[in-house]
Amino acid sequence: MLAACTYREGMLKSTIISWAQVSPYGITMALAFYSAFLLIEREFPRVGLKVQLGDYILLAGVIGGIVGAKIAYVIEIRNTPEFMQGSLFSHLFSGAGLTWYGGFILASAAIIFILWRNKVNILFGIDTMTPMLALGYVFGRSGCIFSGDGCYGGLCTMNWPAPFCMAFPNGAASWADWLTKHAPGNPAATAINTPFFESAFSFVCFLFLWGIRKKQWPLGAKFFLYLFLHALFRFSIEFIRLNPRDVFGVSQAQFISLILMAISIGYVAVAFMRRSMLQNRAS
Repeated sequence: MLAACTYREGMLKSTIISWAQVSPYGITMALAFYSAFLLIEREFPRVGLKVQLGDYILLAGVIGGIVGAKIAYVIEIRNTPEFMQGSLFSHLFSGAGLTWYGGFILASAAIIFILWRNKVNILFGIDTMTPMLALGYVFGRSGCIFSGDGCYGGLCTMNWPAPFCMAFPNGAASWADWLTKHAPGNPAATAINTPFFESAFSFVCFLFLWGIRKKQWPLGAKFFLYLFLHALFRFSIEFIRLNPRDVFGVSQAQFISLILMAISIGYVAVAFMRRSMLQNRAS
């Protein structure tokens, strides 16, 4: 079966049917949502929530995530030569270009609405979904590697092997342009594989969150703790990635990360302080 396919421009293309092609990123996105579905089936009954509610939440996450990610991607590249090469319509409906924070914001809004409509405590609901979010990100960033979509970093000078540093000659983004900019005259150069580091970090977060899911923390604390950890790592990795620094001297993702870190650490600190005060009063 694989012999009948070739990998070009970030897509698996049939060597038999010229128009037939599959996006590796699409496959990993499907795996991300399927992994969330499997965990929902296991976790929701344990905490007293209906699995059917999880299905609605998952559907809202899929639609909100993809739409939000595309809108944020267009906003992010609006002042770049890449944007000028196509129309707004072509960028919105192309198979490339998904910005995680955009998808996260719109998907979160849709999920919160579903929880509210079904009279589920919102903080309890998002705490329950947090491990699924972390695991989904693992698959999502893996898709960036398999599609070679350009969200890697600059020149790797440490001689690290794959998957730490990699070349993406058949990826969706132009590898020739990357070589011209970062390693002229060095066709054997490799890029720092930032999606791998993000994926690995999020998997560690998933293991941690899954391990503490039964602990009686203040409502919302697990979600905001993960949000802080994710935002901190994303802010740091952006110094290596190639995103434009067009928001007060930092990238769009870094600017959003700073806001999320401030909100998250503030919420977690207040939540635990408040619980400690209530316990002291009770004793």
